[in-house]
Amino acid sequence: MQPKRYLAVPFMLIAVLVFALGCSSGDDGNSGTDSAEATATTTVDHQYGSTVIDGVPKRVVTLTGATAWTDSLIKLDVPITAEFVSAGYSGPDNRFAWTPPHESTVIPVDVGASPGVAEVAKFEPDLILAGYLPDRAAYDVLAKVAPTIPVMSTETVNDTWQQVLSTAGKIFDKEDQASQAQTEVEEKIDAIKKKYPAAQDKTATFGQLTPERQFGVVTSDNDPSAKLLAEVGLRLDPAVTGLSDNGQRVVVSSERVDLLGSDLLIFWPLVGGPEVFETIPGWDSLPAVRSGATVFLTNDTASAFGTPTVYSVPWAVDALEPALAKIAS
Repeated sequence: MQPKRYLAVPFMLIAVLVFALGCSSGDDGNSGTDSAEATATTTVDHQYGSTVIDGVPKRVVTLTGATAWTDSLIKLDVPITAEFVSAGYSGPDNRFAWTPPHESTVIPVDVGASPGVAEVAKFEPDLILAGYLPDRAAYDVLAKVAPTIPVMSTETVNDTWQQVLSTAGKIFDKEDQASQAQTEVEEKIDAIKKKYPAAQDKTATFGQLTPERQFGVVTSDNDPSAKLLAEVGLRLDPAVTGLSDNGQRVVVSSERVDLLGSDLLIFWPLVGGPEVFETIPGWDSLPAVRSGATVFLTNDTASAFGTPTVYSVPWAVDALEPALAKIAS
């Protein structure tokens, strides 16, 4: 059976946490005061143009596609008024394991659904951090509510955690704090690379197992998960990247489990636990399975790789270390 494009909502959800609303380059900022904080402006360029933010926002709302923003604000000690999160994919009690406790109103959103504009507007935000949005029309809807930032990069569905953290530092006048936070994470990455030099340039495959016993796999080096793996010195398996000519994620039949012959495997089942993989003929014969270089995730933890943040990257590095040790031995 030939691999095919994989369009199941949960798989894309972990990658981009799809949110079917839109963002804005609104001109609504803080009311004028005599402080420098109120008169300063920040301009953020993004895929739909640019957003001008007046002063330092005080009522920030993050949407389901903005987990990197949420974690960046927490890291920078910026209060969050409200968080819209994806129910069932945001950790126990809608808090990721790697995200520190913090004060905010959390609004779970069903998978495949999206909050109405009125739900967002009722929090009276002066900044909406949206991340992924499906199109310009969605952006324009939120543009009438408050200044909004969608994905900033023009050739990806997710910004890097470094880009989000740096931009948050500029918006909230905490650039030094953001730079220090980035350095701390990058030092942890460098330390793991130095600890396992033999693991450098090894191949990896990241994806999920569907209830239909099919593998949804990442095929593009531009995918956020692939960029994270590259940071620790791994590369996507050519056997997997060759499955798509446009970099889209694809689904592979369990009959082609042989395509998962990379040095390291990172997978999670949508239903069940690691034991589900053992029911697939040929799984136990894969090189990574034989060597023990496998990382099993859950719906609560997969976004550590799928949507990396300043807090999830250290968690992901720790999760990878046992497998890195296996392929380096």
